[in-house]
Amino acid sequence: MAETKKTTAATVKADIAKTAAELAEGSKKTAEEVKKAATKATEAVKKTAASAAKKTTATKTAAKKTTAKKATATKKTTAAKKTTAAKKTTATKATAAKKEAKVSVNIQYAELDVKLDDIIKKVKKAQKDAKKYDIYVKPEDRKAYYVADGIYGDVEL
Repeated sequence: MAETKKTTAATVKADIAKTAAELAEGSKKTAEEVKKAATKATEAVKKTAASAAKKTTATKTAAKKTTAKKATATKKTTAAKKTTAAKKTTATKATAAKKEAKVSVNIQYAELDVKLDDIIKKVKKAQKDAKKYDIYVKPEDRKAYYVADGIYGDVEL
């Protein structure tokens, strides 16, 4: 009976070590692969714990230890998933930052040269706290007409 305990405990430790190694590799794999590896490892630990519980009555203590180890393995799996997700999010943000180009629009007409950003700032300054702005630029009048939450107005270019 003591030999069965040692064999079962050794098997559980080996399964947990294997799971930890797979999880360490998991940071290099995709989230889906990590999920599959974690599921396999959890099933292996469950099977080992179930067979150990059937063999002896003293395995209740071993089952409690296995549960604690499974919780540790689950925590490691969760940490690996979070790390993978964080890496993907960071990579996505970095990619998005690289893809966004700075744009500047100038309106030129006769002797007039005005940046679009300046027109927007003037309209927002003229009509503060509006939720929606519709701006119509008419360079021949040297004005930008706007509708801000139903209120009409204009600003000089």
